[in-house]
Amino acid sequence: MPQPAPVRIGIIGAGGFMRTHMDAFAEIPEAEIVAFCRRNEDALNEAADTYGIENRFTDYRDLLKLDGLDAVAIITPTGSHRQISLDAIAAGKHVLCEKPLALTAADAREMLDAAEAAGVVHATNFNQRGRTPVGRMKQHMDAGYIGRLFHANIWWGQTQAVEDKPDVTPWRFKAEDGGGPVYELIHVFDMARLIGGEIKRVCAVLTTSVPHRTFADDPEGFDVDVPDSGGYLLEWQDGGYAVVHTSFVSKGSDPDGTTSPRIEISGSDGRLENVGITGIRGVHGVSGPLQDVELGPEYPQPYAQFVNAILTGEPVRTSFYDGMKAAEIVDAAFLSSREDRWVAPG
Repeated sequence: MPQPAPVRIGIIGAGGFMRTHMDAFAEIPEAEIVAFCRRNEDALNEAADTYGIENRFTDYRDLLKLDGLDAVAIITPTGSHRQISLDAIAAGKHVLCEKPLALTAADAREMLDAAEAAGVVHATNFNQRGRTPVGRMKQHMDAGYIGRLFHANIWWGQTQAVEDKPDVTPWRFKAEDGGGPVYELIHVFDMARLIGGEIKRVCAVLTTSVPHRTFADDPEGFDVDVPDSGGYLLEWQDGGYAVVHTSFVSKGSDPDGTTSPRIEISGSDGRLENVGITGIRGVHGVSGPLQDVELGPEYPQPYAQFVNAILTGEPVRTSFYDGMKAAEIVDAAFLSSREDRWVAPG
């Protein structure tokens, strides 16, 4: 039987995070990266030379005209996701878009509707489901390890101070670019939906502990217009709740210098918690000390899901729909904090 032709993908936004995409797609034999786009031509050429990419564009609209292009991966600032996605969909391209999918749930809904109407594959890059153990924890939950879900804690903190990260960039603190932990760590809301299903209501406290930020390339700095930490109480429609905390003002790291979320899930018959990105501990049945739990099958990453969906039609688990639902929680969190009340997403 002949092998299917590779899915030919163009990268829009060939910056720093592009390396993660390139590493992921390199592990998928059916995927081929055929083009890069970046507005800075010198940086574009440097990246393309590194990976041996012949097709190079400084305008994504020119990339979309490339003969034989099947799909795009969008790795640009959040504020540009909507228009680039809509243009790619109009050109008949399948779209894998970085998280957050959009700055508002309304924009995400427009992107979802356009993709569905065009019949193209659409995916939101919620890669933390597979990078951290949360996807595997969910598989244990589905097998009955914790019984009926009662509550969960999800914490993800890191520092974005220039003295800790000299290369921190200003966009991380600009609302128009999707900066701040509410947007950038939107993974936690996707995790909450994965663990317990749809969210009934949200109560949020958002604070800006460091209102003026300076940067290596901007020593004068500016007054930021996004929170730098937030606490959230999420109630699931099917019962139970999650306590969620995100921060850009939390010092410390994992032993390897990175930061990873902490996830604890409790239910009627047991408890699960992650150990960084490498392990799971838990207890099942009668209460006792937490023990190492077998990881179980890998949770498929969006990159592989995306390519597989293009070739086979199998649904993507983190589609634009999931990006939209997470954006609804973000919208609700901002409104809750402004008006000091519970808010129902959507």
